[in-house]
Amino acid sequence: MNCWQREIERSRTEAEVVHTARDFLSLWSADELAPVSMGWRPLRIESATDIHRMKKWIVDDLGGDPAASHLGELGDYLWLADSRIHELRGITRS
Repeated sequence: MNCWQREIERSRTEAEVVHTARDFLSLWSADELAPVSMGWRPLRIESATDIHRMKKWIVDDLGGDPAASHLGELGDYLWLADSRIHELRGITRS
């Protein structure tokens, strides 16, 4: 995953972050993402808002769920992508 993280860190625009995150998400199968989609939620990344929403679903909502423990890598990645977007916007996160 280090190469994917480096891509996020090197991104100079939100569009680059979104594009890279979309590509990373495409590596995950529907079965792996089932705890997030719950069979009805669309899992797509087309904007910074989608990154933030999916990060919340995985990190905040599923963070302690043992059935979703395999999603830790995706959650970490989306957290990094969301943080990079905040950096690019000049927003300080606490």
